[in-house]
Amino acid sequence: MGQKIKLKTTSFNKNIIFDLNRSLSGQDGVTYHNIADASLHDEVSAQLALKLFQFSQDIESIFIQSNIVTVNFDKNMGTGISEFSKQIEDFFLFYGEEE
Repeated sequence: MGQKIKLKTTSFNKNIIFDLNRSLSGQDGVTYHNIADASLHDEVSAQLALKLFQFSQDIESIFIQSNIVTVNFDKNMGTGISEFSKQIEDFFLFYGEEE
């Protein structure tokens, strides 16, 4: 149930920008610095940030503005970006793929 998010990724050293096909927040944008910060909010953007922080301890901060998600890492992630893309793509899925 739910729809996959389609996205494009752009990488700049330790920063990854995910350009989504749907909006997650308002135009103001919000930055989450850690798992505790993300867990204090009920917004959809905070729920995604929480999921990403739970997925990896290599994240310094996450900035979400409308349909753009910028993740700043402690180190260069190289090919590990695809795992983060999958976490975002499946964010709105409530059930697994039917077999």
